[in-house]
Amino acid sequence: MSAQLIFSDLDGTLINDDLKVTAATRDAIRRQIINGNIFVPASARLPKGMMTVVNQILKVCPFIAYNGALALDETGRVLISRFFNAKEAAEICRYVDEQDNDAAWNIYSGYVWYCSEEKSPRVEHEESIVKVQATPTTIEQIAKLQGVHKGLIMGEPEDLDRMQEELTAKYPDLTFVRSAENLLEIVLKGVSKASAVKIVAQEYGVDLQNCIAFGDNYNDEDMLEEVGYPFLMGNAPAELKQKFAPEQITADNNHDGVAKALAKIE
Repeated sequence: MSAQLIFSDLDGTLINDDLKVTAATRDAIRRQIINGNIFVPASARLPKGMMTVVNQILKVCPFIAYNGALALDETGRVLISRFFNAKEAAEICRYVDEQDNDAAWNIYSGYVWYCSEEKSPRVEHEESIVKVQATPTTIEQIAKLQGVHKGLIMGEPEDLDRMQEELTAKYPDLTFVRSAENLLEIVLKGVSKASAVKIVAQEYGVDLQNCIAFGDNYNDEDMLEEVGYPFLMGNAPAELKQKFAPEQITADNNHDGVAKALAKIE
């Protein structure tokens, strides 16, 4: 069986810890494309940050960004664009600034990544990973945006645990989900990689039961549950692994987990 759509998370999944797509993984995906299947990266990253990874495999493809808040087909046509209120985003930024810790806020609207005027070392580290520069701005300017695709709080895991609980209680119209232990993602309620893969599969006329998906963290869990062939990476949190069958867990991102799963299906 060959899946017609192959959805894949990027960080911790498609790329190894050196931020590279290994030759084996690149070739495995290219083989699938040659066989007529469609590769769809699905990430919490912003579009420009996704392309630094995707361009290691191919130049043009559909993609799902911002955990499902934005999706485009291979021609650049918008399939999904779901914003939340900029005033709420500004309130959350103020909340982060009031914390007695080194947490940093980030706001993504359209193709632009905004951060605090005093750029946090955490933001600088993320810039070095995604190869995109954040735009320093004020919270007042954030409040004036037409809408926000995604918010992101960077911080220590135990600080984010508490903040996630407090913010979830305060903003019932938003979803707060971890993409890594030090990253808390914020999107409009109902936005998820799962909701996005449904829309993209429908757009391409493909049954989700004929699709493959790869992921390594909690923001991938619902996407994996939607498809017929889900694969969780070997580097996923232990608690998440307990929710998947042994045959649905592949090797980790440093040992060609994506390529090995595709070989098994072929």
